[in-house]
Amino acid sequence: MSKNVFDGFTVKVFLDEDGDYLAHFVEIPNVSAFASTPEDALRELSAAWQGVKESYRKHHEPIPLFLLSSLLWQEA
Repeated sequence: MSKNVFDGFTVKVFLDEDGDYLAHFVEIPNVSAFASTPEDALRELSAAWQGVKESYRKHHEPIPLFLLSSLLWQEA
């Protein structure tokens, strides 16, 4: 999955205590998703981010931008 999908935001993926993978934006922690695999968590995060951006557009608010991006992996 391309980093551009997340518009430059830093994404962190980790395995939680329940055995699910959680993916979230470091800069916007409320934008998150979980799934049984890291890849699925990233796909779900992409869908969530698209929904967040649509909400910003609907309310005529600027979509947050971030210039630097990295993908961080951490096993719990």
